Amino acid sequence: MHRSLRALLFTLAFTGAACSSSSSDEPSAAGSGDTGTVDAGTLDAAAADTRADEGSADANGDTAIADAGDTSGSGSGADTSDLPPQPDRPRLDSPTPLRKLSEYAFFVGPLRDMRPNNGVVAYSVNAPLWSDNAYKGRYIALPEGGQLTPVADGDEDWQLPVGAIVIKTFYFDLDRTTPNEGPYRINETRLLFVTDHGIVAETYLWNDEQTEAVRFVAGTRINMQVIGADGTSANQEYVVPNKNQCANCHSRNDQIHMLGLTTAQLNRESLEEPGRNQLELWQSAGMIAGDLGDTALLPAYDKPFVSGSLNGQARAYLHGNCSHCHRTGGAAGVTGLWLLASVTEDYRIGICKGPVAAGAGTGSFHYDILPGHPERSIMPFRMSSVDPEIKMPEIPNLIADQQGVALIQAWIAEMPAVACNEVNEGSGAGSGAGSGSGQ
Repeated sequence: MHRSLRALLFTLAFTGAACSSSSSDEPSAAGSGDTGTVDAGTLDAAAADTRADEGSADANGDTAIADAGDTSGSGSGADTSDLPPQPDRPRLDSPTPLRKLSEYAFFVGPLRDMRPNNGVVAYSVNAPLWSDNAYKGRYIALPEGGQLTPVADGDEDWQLPVGAIVIKTFYFDLDRTTPNEGPYRINETRLLFVTDHGIVAETYLWNDEQTEAVRFVAGTRINMQVIGADGTSANQEYVVPNKNQCANCHSRNDQIHMLGLTTAQLNRESLEEPGRNQLELWQSAGMIAGDLGDTALLPAYDKPFVSGSLNGQARAYLHGNCSHCHRTGGAAGVTGLWLLASVTEDYRIGICKGPVAAGAGTGSFHYDILPGHPERSIMPFRMSSVDPEIKMPEIPNLIADQQGVALIQAWIAEMPAVACNEVNEGSGAGSGAGSGSGQ
């Protein structure tokens, strides 16, 4: 089939309704999700990507999930004798989205182990997005002979070949008294497909048995019973967004974009070979077109809560959690608050910048950032809220990232106090008041 026609069919199929089935691998639309778990030792170590490389405790005593922490070892050791023969490379050429995640053959062995097949590589980023304390397994599946094309600008997306698929699985530690030891609950896997007609997204919802994930477009809520770091049991609700909500973060200038596949995010230690640079390994494996040169000279964000200066960590955190919207072309670009790590103008990152709209989201404060005064700054006020009318980011998180809030508060507190009205009068910057929404 001609590539353009195949891509068009895929795009049309993406906009269609989800398949329905009563088979045992079908997840419940209600998303109860409180019975299925995966034991420690099943999830591939290379997939464990959330917060801290060393697995340090966060500000609340909960575990900051480890990039390089051993969540799996070399696999579960599960009996695979009854599994059907699996292809030695993933299936990337389907003209329409496949119904089951297993049909893509991204992984070998039991699906829940997430052990990459040939042509699939695990990766991590320096400044990940907070997602209600989720672990994330990130992978790239490349067509045979396909390469990644780097972009010199550290903030801009790398180019992926047509046929590539970016995979991200969200899973949770259900017993947080013993961090990184499980059991785990896998909730969803999101796929971004690179086609001739742009990038399209799909979501696959995992069943309670944790054996399969099925294409699911409607969105749902999953309830999980978790044991907190203090040993108390509680219910945690997790929102799986519907397919249209993917664009809330991934849309820029009316096109879907990748997030995190940039030089400054990817330039870091490898998950698969600790001690080796991730980009250097990809270069030696022939995954990257052209010569990157010395990776030490390439941009790299500091790792929030792990390493770098307070300013570097705070700017990296805001980049990873806010800049998908707060940038030119993003959903909040019109607010003039731009949170890319590369932005250097104080006013553009919120310092002495007034909000574009009044209302509950301001907390009756006058500036996104009032230097020296986090308690009077709109930015940490909104970050600490879960009220849909106030909270930032606007994505469907149900838990505020208290560690992130503390980081931004410390960053603002360290700034020399200034009188913002005098700063704005001297620079000619206005308060930013006017129509619109957001910060």
